[in-house]
Amino acid sequence: MPEQPPHDDHGEMNPWNEPPDQPEGEVSPSVAFMEMMRRAAARSAQESAPPEPERQDSTPEPMWQPAPPAASEATVNSPADEAPVSEAGEEQERSSRSRRRPARQSNTTALGGCLRSLIIALTAAVLAATIFTWATPNEFIAINVRRGLSAAIATEAATAEPTLAATPNWLRRIGIVSGHRGPENDPGAVCADGLTEAEINLSVAQRVVALLQSRGYAVDLLDEFDPRLANYRADALVSIHANTCQDFGEPVSGFLISFPAARISARGNDALLVDCIAVRYAAQTTLERRMELTRDMTEYHTFNEIHPLTPAAIIELGFMLGDRQLLTEQPDIMAAAISDGVVCFLEPTAVN
Repeated sequence: MPEQPPHDDHGEMNPWNEPPDQPEGEVSPSVAFMEMMRRAAARSAQESAPPEPERQDSTPEPMWQPAPPAASEATVNSPADEAPVSEAGEEQERSSRSRRRPARQSNTTALGGCLRSLIIALTAAVLAATIFTWATPNEFIAINVRRGLSAAIATEAATAEPTLAATPNWLRRIGIVSGHRGPENDPGAVCADGLTEAEINLSVAQRVVALLQSRGYAVDLLDEFDPRLANYRADALVSIHANTCQDFGEPVSGFLISFPAARISARGNDALLVDCIAVRYAAQTTLERRMELTRDMTEYHTFNEIHPLTPAAIIELGFMLGDRQLLTEQPDIMAAAISDGVVCFLEPTAVN
C-alpha cells in the first residue's frame, strides 16, 4: 500500500512531515528537559562551592541573565579593577616601610650609644680632676714652680678687664700683719731708750685696720707668725715694719716697700699694690722712697706661707732714729697713707 501522508491532530494531511505546531502558551518537552538539566547543574555547582553571604535583597535570581559586556564596552578604571591594584600597592609600601624601619632604629641606637659614652667620659674626667685637686697638698708642687705659677696667674689677673659689677667691700678680705707681734715676744729693732719696733708697728697696724673696716672691708689683724697665715687667701695683705735704730753717723731717712722676689718679673697684682701704697705714703708722709731692699724684705717668710694668689707687700715705715718723730708722733698719717694705698689697689677710682 502506498504510504499515506501524515495527518495532523485534526485529521488534516501534512505533506512536509513537520511536527505539528505547539499550542500557544505550552512549552515543548525538549525545552523543558534542557531547562531541568541546567537547573540541576546549577544546584550541583552551588552545593560544591563555598557558601556565599546572604544577599540583603531577597529577590530571586532570574532564570535568564544578560551576557556580560564585551571587553571594548567595559568601563575603564572601574572601582572593581582598581581595588586589587591599590591593595597590592599598599602591601608593597608596608613591606618597604618595614625594611627601612630596622635601619633607622639601628642608626638611632648607634648615635645614642656614642652620646652616652661621650657624656660618661666627660663626667669621669671632671670627677677625676676635682678629686685630684682636693687631694693634692701644696707641698706636692715644688716651691719654685708654685712661685712661677703665681707670677703667671698674677700677670693674667692684672691685665684682665674689670667686671662691670663691683664686688661689695664686705666680701673683700684684707690682712694686716703687725710686724714682730705675737707670743714669741720678739721686739724687733730696739733703740737705746727702749723704743721697740714692735710697738710702733702695732700702733700703725691697729689704725690701718680701723680705717679699712670703716670703709666696709673685712680686715684681719695678724701676728708675725700667725697660724692663720698658712695658705691665707685675701684680696690684699700688708706687713708693717719699722727700720733699724742704728746710728750711721749721719741722718738716714726714708721708707722701703717690696713685694715677693718670685713675682718681680711678673709685675702683677703685687706690684700694683706696692705702687699704690708707695705713691700715697710718699705724698702724705713726705718721706723719700728708698730702693736698698734686703733679702729680709724680698724673701719675707710670710710670702711663702700665704696663698700664691694673695697680693702681698711689706713696708718699712721709716728709720727709728732718723724718722723718729714721724714714727712716734704721727701714726695716723702713716695709717691713712697705707689705708688709701690699699683702697687704691682694690678700687682704682675710689682714691685720687
